[in-house]
Amino acid sequence: MFTSILNGLGMFRLSTADRADRALSTLQAEPIDLVITDFNMPGLSGIGFAQRIRQEIRSRNPSFNPSIPIIMITSFGTKKCLIAARDAGVDEFLAKPFTTLGVAECIDSAVNMQRPFIVSDNYIGPCRRRKVDPILSGLKRREADRIAVVHEFDLERNLMQGDAQILIDIAGYEAIEETSTEAITRIGEITAARAHKIRDGLLERAAMSLLKYVALATAQGKLEADMVEMHGYAVKQLLDLAGKDLNLSNQVVDSLERAVAKRTRLRAVA
Repeated sequence: MFTSILNGLGMFRLSTADRADRALSTLQAEPIDLVITDFNMPGLSGIGFAQRIRQEIRSRNPSFNPSIPIIMITSFGTKKCLIAARDAGVDEFLAKPFTTLGVAECIDSAVNMQRPFIVSDNYIGPCRRRKVDPILSGLKRREADRIAVVHEFDLERNLMQGDAQILIDIAGYEAIEETSTEAITRIGEITAARAHKIRDGLLERAAMSLLKYVALATAQGKLEADMVEMHGYAVKQLLDLAGKDLNLSNQVVDSLERAVAKRTRLRAVA
């Protein structure tokens, strides 16, 4: 059921496991961006699974990302279960029955509104403070962090908008010179890094598509302006669509990757 919901939200690169030990093996073998686990599972429970993920940070050479966002689902939305999940380092808690919108909002919160990651003797996981309390002294509060994160994401997106426009402007020249090729490559690398920073997989794929095309074109000849322009407009469209239409966003990236594959075949024939 969860796989169907995630597919409907435009997420297709999914890995499933029926036990925690198999899920841990998947984490070690594949680049996973988000964990969704049940509270009750055979063998190691969802709580134990979350704790095992967080404890990986104490390993000398961690085999996966111990700060990966974790969503826990359960049939028992009790305060006791909620506290247990929170203390295990879970980012978000989703009680059954749930809706597709509820799942989407939970994922958005876990991935795009991450709290500072805390490592202490008694707790490993996202900061558990929920509000600003002027009486308490100490480190950042969650609401202030959220505002800072949103501001940072907006800044990164504005910078990517500007870089995308530069790609479009470069493509408007009659010929793309070697210096322009270097600038395009640099923009692709920076966009990929910024997309990774704000955890936008589709934008990252678009940037990697551009880099793949540049590598192909420079190896076999000059860059074609229409392909550079296509990537510039695609990045701008993805930024405009962010969080609004995952299906259309996926289609935009798929079109880029198909276009690069087609040019690869045409150049090979030529």
